[in-house]
Amino acid sequence: MMKISYLKTITVILLCWMTIEAAAQEKPRWTVGVKGGWSYTSIGRSNMSRVDETYSPQSGYDVGVQARYSLLDWLAIRADLDFMSRSYKMNRNLHYIDQVYTKYSNDYLMLPVMADVSFGWKRLRGHAYGGVYGAFWMKARTEGTTFWMTDYYIYFDDFKENRQFNSEDRRLTAGGVGGLGVSYAFPDVWKKGCGLVVTLDALYYYDFVSHHKGYPHLSDPRYLSTLAITLGVAACF
Repeated sequence: MMKISYLKTITVILLCWMTIEAAAQEKPRWTVGVKGGWSYTSIGRSNMSRVDETYSPQSGYDVGVQARYSLLDWLAIRADLDFMSRSYKMNRNLHYIDQVYTKYSNDYLMLPVMADVSFGWKRLRGHAYGGVYGAFWMKARTEGTTFWMTDYYIYFDDFKENRQFNSEDRRLTAGGVGGLGVSYAFPDVWKKGCGLVVTLDALYYYDFVSHHKGYPHLSDPRYLSTLAITLGVAACF
């Protein structure tokens, strides 16, 4: 009886796999292309001991490549490789000075991997994404205005410099990503099952890991969150 039960289980698994294979063979599995667009990043940070600082989001860029592997007509796995700007700004809220600020510009290499659930018509389809990402902090720059005082005057200095990483920085991070998109498949002119596909996506990235390790006697977690809106062009094969 045990052997019969095992055989039934194996048979069911094989039938399910063959069904998925047959559905996937109806059209090309791989869609690969490029994308580019706009990013908007904010930082989450405790205000403890920083009552004179206000943080605001900043715009940036998001460019990269994307690959999609179809499992079913409505389900796929998507992976991107992005170069993304994740920047924010800090203003000092001093009683007698209002022009002191620092803008933090950060360049990241992002690798999101997502499930892609699609719905709609043959050419025009909607997409719902959900998954995780890993990221590497490649470069950091700061610019802004600082000040110094004498007994009688206040002096302001502008600065712009590349920031050197130190032991307090955590350059590898990870988080969750999700969003919505829409795609349109143009007629197939190469007779490969589908033509060029244009996508418009809005993805939201949120760090699970602080990019700042903190100080020996003070925890100071800092989490970035980014909304990226991109336009992509891809081809099937």
